[in-house]
Order: sequence, then C-alpha cells, then structure tokens
Amino acid sequence: MTLTGTRPAPTHVIAHLSDPHLLAGGGLLAGHIDTAAQLRRALARVEGSGERYAALVISGDLADTGDPDAYALLREIVDPVVARLGCALVLTGGNHDERRPMARELYGVDTDEPQDRVTDVDGLRIIALDSAVPGYHHGGFSDDQYAWLTRELTHPAPHGTILVIHHAPITYRSPVMQLLDFDDVERLRTVVEGSDVRAILSGHLHVTSFGTLGSVPVLVAGGVSYVDDVGAPRELLMAVDGPQSWNLVEVHADQVVATVVPIEAHETWPALSEAVMDFMATVPEADQREVFSRKRT
Repeated sequence: MTLTGTRPAPTHVIAHLSDPHLLAGGGLLAGHIDTAAQLRRALARVEGSGERYAALVISGDLADTGDPDAYALLREIVDPVVARLGCALVLTGGNHDERRPMARELYGVDTDEPQDRVTDVDGLRIIALDSAVPGYHHGGFSDDQYAWLTRELTHPAPHGTILVIHHAPITYRSPVMQLLDFDDVERLRTVVEGSDVRAILSGHLHVTSFGTLGSVPVLVAGGVSYVDDVGAPRELLMAVDGPQSWNLVEVHADQVVATVVPIEAHETWPALSEAVMDFMATVPEADQREVFSRKRT
C-alpha cells in the first residue's frame, strides 16, 4: 500500500520561471552570468522533479536586449523540454524584451503589438499579457489590453484563471525598483475583482516574493539569471549570483500553492529511512495518520 496523504492531488501543476535575460553568442550578463547555462540548469530541475506539468510559464525578460538571436536561443533551449514534458508553453514579454523581434521569432508575426494570449489547459485558463510599456522599463497595460482582459474574464473557466504578467502588481522594498512598478495597480485590481482569477504569476523583481492584489495572490518567481540581494540595505540594488530559483505552482480545487525550487542541485539524503517507508506501506490507509503522527517517548 502506498502513502496517499490527506488531501487530493492538485488539478494542475505549473512550472513558473522568470527573467532568464538570455544573451546569444555566449556573452555573460553584466560580465558574470551565463544566462543560457542558467536557463538550462533551471529546466533540468523542472524535468527532474518528476511532476506532470500542465504548463511551463516564463514571465518575461526572456531576452536581455531584445536580440532576435536570443529569442531563437530561447526556442532552442525550451522547445525540446516542453516536448518531453508534454505541457503547454506560456510566454510573456518584459521590460528588457522588444515586441517586434519577440513577435517575429516566437510567434511568426511581424508586429509591434503585444502578443497577449489565452491558453486553456484542461479547463484551467492561463492569460498572458505583455505589461512592458514600449520605450520604458516601468509596466502597465493599454486601454485596449484592459478591454481585452475584461472581455476574456466575462465568462469563468471550469478551473478558474491564472494571470501571467511581468511587472508584479505589489509593493517591493526597493525604492529604485518602485520607479519601475506596474503603473495602475488599482485599475488592474478593479478588473480582476469578482472574476475567476485565482493567482497572478509575475517576475521583474529578481527575487521570490508574495503579496496580494485585493484578494488575489501574486506569486513572484525569483530570477533564473541573477537575484536581488534582499539582505543588502533597501536603498541599494545589488545583484547576486545566487540563490536563483523558480516556483512550482500547484492549483487545487480550493487553493493555489507556490513552492520555491532552487536551481542549484544540492546534496540530498532520505529524510525518512527506507525501513520507515517500508513499514508505513504495511499500515492501512485509515490508520496512517495516527501511526505516523503520534509522538513516541
């Protein structure tokens, strides 16, 4: 008999990565980070988790300078992983991306329009919107984008909606990064209020962070490329090569849970011995909690 736990399994599991800042041609980001190698390491951890993913989400700053070759490199790295996982791929642009080369390389269209898209995965609706403001590094949506999002949310999806945007609509500690905030949080809050949006997945901050937009959780994935050193004084904006991570997002019928997964593969050991696991397998399911939870003196 296997251990079943006390709660049903999630209906959908999402691997949420952000801010790879890819550079083509082998260049190092800020002279320190091999961004292609970092993305490959992150995806190796995604595959190695053994999860059955509904979607792989990368929430912006796909490329560092909008170089078309960087978007081609993204496809080269990501597409085989998505094929092996058999999951949907959801991408959105960030402030370091450029819309026309991104649209050409990733979607085969020649336009400066945002590539906002809806992906349905077994009843879970994932809406990705490009929050980059052309010519600027702060974020926001156009009137057309707000109108489009409002129309999409008119009818609820069977398992609700996950919204993916680059600029996190929460308050971050850094005064410098606050200059690059999402520019109309209250308007976005009004649009999602009362809708079936269950969580917002974002990036931009280069650190794992969590907040709320009204009653909707905002789950920010730490940067794949580099991380903001939150231990430094808030007046400084210090980049650090570590601890890069991504978020494993589990969608349940009644809640959405995010767990941070480090990119670095650390040494591991069994938290429970093989003998304990073998014994628990002999315990009837109805008795497993009593047997496993009771303290022994």
